[in-house]
Amino acid sequence: MASKTIHIEKPIQLRHMMGDVYVTIQQKEDYIEALWSGHITADDVVSAALAYLELVRRTGCPKLLNDKSAITGDWDEANDWLQFEWLPKVMAAGLRYMAHVYSQNMFSRLAARELQERISPKFCMSNFQERQAAERWLASQDHTGAAGMQAARA
Repeated sequence: MASKTIHIEKPIQLRHMMGDVYVTIQQKEDYIEALWSGHITADDVVSAALAYLELVRRTGCPKLLNDKSAITGDWDEANDWLQFEWLPKVMAAGLRYMAHVYSQNMFSRLAARELQERISPKFCMSNFQERQAAERWLASQDHTGAAGMQAARA
């Protein structure tokens, strides 16, 4: 797949009904970042995943940094949809790697671990305790899949 050169400058912000931003999605130099905050639900995860899918379709960017370090909430009910509906579409659009930064919230951590178990080895997702480790891991991925298969789990 030929890489696209489209770069999206403006961040996408998704908000709860009361106006609080729960995720900001923006393109960085080498990856797309989803930066989460506040209390989230499975519906919030689905909405953000659809927004990200549109962005990766437009850019072809193969890497996602999914930073949920500042959230609370149990979103594991979204995992079926993520595995069976979203993942095939986003992979077809070009996503190859996802670095997930854990929340300190136990329910969110469990949902992330379950998702990784569901989609591996079909897709290269790695969970991290710290954002810097996630960024280093994403930077080490070579777009061909070889490096991703050797992902270290944190």
